[in-house]
Formats: sequence, structure tokens, C-alpha cells
Amino acid sequence: MNFLRTNRTLLISILIAILFIAFALNGMSAATAVSILLSGLTLGALYFLVASGLSLIFGLMDVLNFAHGSLFMLGAYAGWTVYTNPRLILNTAPLALALLAGVMLLPLIARRVPLPRVARWILAIGAAGLVLFAVRDFPLQKLVAFGTTVTGQVVPTAEAQESLEAMLLRVALMFVAGIVLSFAWARQESQQNARVLSSLISLSSLLLLAFGLLFTRDFFEQFILGMDTNLRFVLALLVGAGTGAGLGALMEFGLIRPLYARPIYQVLLTLGLVFIADQVVRLVWGPAGAFMQMPSWFANTGDACPSPNFLDWFGAHCDSILVLGRPFPSYRIFIILVGAVMLGGIALLLRRSRLGMIIRAGVQDSAMVEALGINVRRVFTIVFALGAGLAGLGGVVAAPFLGVYPGMALEFLLQAFIVVVIGGLGSVPGAALGALVVGLGRAYGDQVVLAGIQLPFMSEAFTGSPALARASTVLIMVIVLLLKPTGILGKKE
Repeated sequence: MNFLRTNRTLLISILIAILFIAFALNGMSAATAVSILLSGLTLGALYFLVASGLSLIFGLMDVLNFAHGSLFMLGAYAGWTVYTNPRLILNTAPLALALLAGVMLLPLIARRVPLPRVARWILAIGAAGLVLFAVRDFPLQKLVAFGTTVTGQVVPTAEAQESLEAMLLRVALMFVAGIVLSFAWARQESQQNARVLSSLISLSSLLLLAFGLLFTRDFFEQFILGMDTNLRFVLALLVGAGTGAGLGALMEFGLIRPLYARPIYQVLLTLGLVFIADQVVRLVWGPAGAFMQMPSWFANTGDACPSPNFLDWFGAHCDSILVLGRPFPSYRIFIILVGAVMLGGIALLLRRSRLGMIIRAGVQDSAMVEALGINVRRVFTIVFALGAGLAGLGGVVAAPFLGVYPGMALEFLLQAFIVVVIGGLGSVPGAALGALVVGLGRAYGDQVVLAGIQLPFMSEAFTGSPALARASTVLIMVIVLLLKPTGILGKKE
């Protein structure tokens, strides 16, 4: 009885969803119904990978990160670039690592050089000038012109990348810019938490990695391109998730942290980052989109395909699997499994780990958690990085299915906000339920547009325009909010 009382809202929501699905699928063949359900689960898994991080960040930090969709897009582009054009990453990553290494001097400088605000602004402008000077005339367009990543003439690597001496100079300038930026960020209150040894270790590691990539960039380019497509895809997943997590941590540390007491400023800042990220993508990769090659695990088309069942797929690795006599893409099933694994991983993290205990306690009373000696700011950064990493991972997972294109940030941001509003702001289980509802609703809307739907009280099948399919998720959100304004699993403050 306690279980029923505690989960009453969830159980009622599930019952209503089951009844609606049964009504919607009435009159359809079993193969068509299963196809719609699997398509909805595929979209729901992608939406969850974006919305879960967004909900996690808002639940702990009360930060509505409008740039979350941009992290999804940048993660997708980073993974796609490693998969198709590793030389671009190998020639740009050392510059970013050197800049970050310079910033790692912050705890040392903050201990001894507290500067007035005007001086910090001057130094920040100086650091920006050094960065611009370091990347002037950088052969970005030549580095992008590689194989499937360019529609025009391909530029060989030997002609595209600069000499080692020129790159060493750029890396040195970026390191100096990072040092100047650390002076600009130095504050008197940072003294108590300064950790000299860890900062020196981080600085040395970043510099070693930056110079190591410079001296081995040709080797690693050939090594990555010579890898099996499956291993390269796994590498792309790691790079995409790492890119999202790294950018999320930098965003929280450098931009969001000073604005926790100013929520309107947070909204304006993250909205501005959306447009900046869009222009960065257009500048680096161009306005046209591209598809990521399907890894061979999901691309075989031999005589044994499509696979008659899931067990047979493990041997044949066909591009599709027969489900009730109808072929369904195996990669979409992989997307569903990734979403399910991420949901289980987040649940274990929040319920069974020390970090999860701290996160859940921080949601209830962050001041009390800090009074217990826990560095809440560091936890905030970890949570922001975790949520952003999920978005970056989702971008790479979506790349072979939807491709990469500049507009994907705003598209998935809108869907992610619809998901978290339906599920309840700050609730990760609510995000999962909301993603499932939105994914199934969109799949059903697409079916209505493509083939129509036979309703019990109509003699002819009802068909709708493509706009109806796009608006279906908004209609679902309106209905849910009319019935429960806080969302399905949302709670009143």
C-alpha cells in the first residue's frame, strides 16, 4: 500500500499512457504497431540523452541552461570529426590544451596576487588579444578539406597543416594567454581552497599532452584512420562525451558560477552561447550538414540480411533485424539500448554512490551540505560536466542516424525542454518518462502524416500535414500541463 501511495502519480500516468497507446494503435497490424513503438523509443532515447543532463543540472543548481542543445551539437561534430577527419582535432586540440594549462596556474596566482576589478578586466582583454594573435592565419579551412568532410577539393595533410615550428609558437602563445587569463580570474577568496600540487600536476599533464599531440599528429592521424570502423566509432563516442563534459565544466567554472544569484543573467548568457556555438560550427565546418558513416556493426547487407532475430544479428551484424516480419534498422535498436543503459547508470549514480548522495542532498539543502565540509562548488562543476557529457554522447549517437548540421542545437533544445516540462523540472525519472511520451507522440504523428490513421468514428483514414507531426509534441505538453501544471513527476515548491 505504501508503494501505491508513494507512486500514485507515476502509476496513473503509466495507465493513461497505456490506454492512449492502445486506442492509437487500434486497427493497425502488429508489425506496423511495433514499428511505431520502436521508432518512438528511438526518438525517446535520443531526447532522454539531452533532457537527462538538462534536468540533472536544473535539479541541483537551478540553472536553465539554454546552451545545452549546443553542447549536444558540438559533441556530435567533435565525434564526427574524429571519425572522418582526425587531423582537424590533432592540430587544434594542442592550442586548447595549452590555453587550459595556463589557466591551471590560477590557484597559485590567486594565493599571492589579488587584483582590483579594473586590472582584471584589462588582463582579460589582453588574454583575448593574445588568443587572437596566436590563431591568426591558422589554416582551418585547409584542415577541414579532408575526404568526406568537404564537398570541394581535398587538401592533403602535408599541405594543410603547419610546420612543427609554427605550431610550437602558437602553442606557446596560447599558454601565455592562459597565464594572463588566470591573473584576470584571480580573486582574494580563492586563497583558502588553492591546491598548489594538484594544479601543478594538471598543468604539467596538459602541457605534456599538448606537445605530445604536436610531435605525433601524423602518426595518430594514420593510426585513427587505419582503425576498424567500430573502434573508431567507440573513440568518437568517447571524444564526443569528453568534449561535452569539458565544455560544460568550463562553462560552469568561467561563466555560470559568478551568476548563481542572477538567474536572468544566466538565461541571457546561455542564450547568447547558443548563437555563438551556431556561428562557430558554421565557421569551422560550414553551413551544410553531413552524415556519419555507419560502423560495420550495423552496416552489413549480405545474403544473410536482414537478421531473423537478435541472436543472429550478433554473428551477421546486419543493418536491419526482422521484427514481426518487418525489417527494422539495427542501429535504432542500439540507440534504444544506449538510452536504457544511461537511464540505469544515472539511477545507480544517484541512488548507490557517494556522489549521488551528495547530489541528492544538495538538491534539498546545498547550504547544509557545504556546512558539512563538502565542496559544493566542485560538485556543481561535476554535475554540470556530467550533464553536458550526456548531451555530447547523445550527439555522437545521433550522428549516424540523423547526421550533423548547424540547426540541430535548437531543434533538440526545444525537444529537451518539452521533455523536462512534461516529466517535471528537476526529475530525471520524469525526464525519462517525458522522453518516452514525446518520442512515441512524434512517431505516431509521423505515421499519421505518412499513412494516415483509421479512427473508430470515421469511414476514411485521417491524414495530417507534416506540421501536425512537428506540433504533436507541443500538443502533448499542453495537455499534460493542463492536467498537472508541475509535470508528471514534478513537485510543488
